[in-house]
Amino acid sequence: MTTRTTGTAQILTGTAAALAMLYFLRDILIPFVIAFVLAVLVSALVRFIQNRWTKAPRWAVATLAGLVVIVCAAGGLFIMVQGTVQIVGQGPKLADRLDQIIQEIGRSLRLQHELHLSNLVGTISIPEIAGSILSGLQGFAAGLLLMIVYFGFMLAGRQRISKKIDVAAGSSERATTIKAVVERASTDIETYIWVQTLTGLVLTASAVVVMMAVGLNNVLFWTVLFFLLTFIPNIGITIGSILPSLFALIQFPTYWQAIAIFAVTQVTATIVGNFIYPRLQAETQNIDPVVTLLALAFWTVLWGIAGAFLAVPLTLMAMMVFTQFQSTRWIAALLSNDGNPVFRQRR
Repeated sequence: MTTRTTGTAQILTGTAAALAMLYFLRDILIPFVIAFVLAVLVSALVRFIQNRWTKAPRWAVATLAGLVVIVCAAGGLFIMVQGTVQIVGQGPKLADRLDQIIQEIGRSLRLQHELHLSNLVGTISIPEIAGSILSGLQGFAAGLLLMIVYFGFMLAGRQRISKKIDVAAGSSERATTIKAVVERASTDIETYIWVQTLTGLVLTASAVVVMMAVGLNNVLFWTVLFFLLTFIPNIGITIGSILPSLFALIQFPTYWQAIAIFAVTQVTATIVGNFIYPRLQAETQNIDPVVTLLALAFWTVLWGIAGAFLAVPLTLMAMMVFTQFQSTRWIAALLSNDGNPVFRQRR
């Protein structure tokens, strides 16, 4: 067997092993990655606060920022659970309304046989759906608890990371390079979260206004869900527009409420996507747009909905790793937008 064939076989075997590890260890890795992203965000908040209040102790600022993140995560989970329970409790009523809408569509199409919901999706068991949803929420709560544990240890040990890199690198030049790459990846993740948060707040505000105007139920639940969905690149806003519109279609006897919710959110998304988002992003997120779509599909297949939320941060971290090795540096170049994934000049 030639050396080239042996190298190819090793690459394929290593890739398959890495993918298998990512998939089978996803229950452990997903909370860890989320905790890392939140730790990066907390570091940015601490730096922002200390630049303005230089006398504030760093440990106090870091503790306060960490507590704010944990409280927000716990509050968001509580709102999601409460809203889901309310929607599940209205399950039979929602199913009857949906069946009525389908019958109206069938009559408008002048079908020979009356159309029912069961004809399209089969028999619907509300208790089974409720059990599945609540089971998923319990699993999410367990993952959240593990994420909080990871998050706490990361914040407590962040001062020791620099020393560990110095020891692991073996030379000062290598350590400097690794620190520069880690800092660059952290900065890109900070930028991504900052941009997505600002644009997400604008989009969520418009959605809240129109949902309250039409009188949609569970507005707080839809607000949290819509804001979270804005962090899924490209398709998150569309999903966030469709879901409350469908429930407005079910809740109200007329259709204009659902149309209004969908239209307002989509118009706002178009404005933000064409005028606000590019100005905020401004070339600071060095990922090719096509790669973003591929990363979204790839990580969603591996890690489900969590992978969709983490697709861009995970791709940024992958670029950081690939740039460290000569044999994989070409992959980092392909993932980047300008072909220079590490030392790209910022405006």
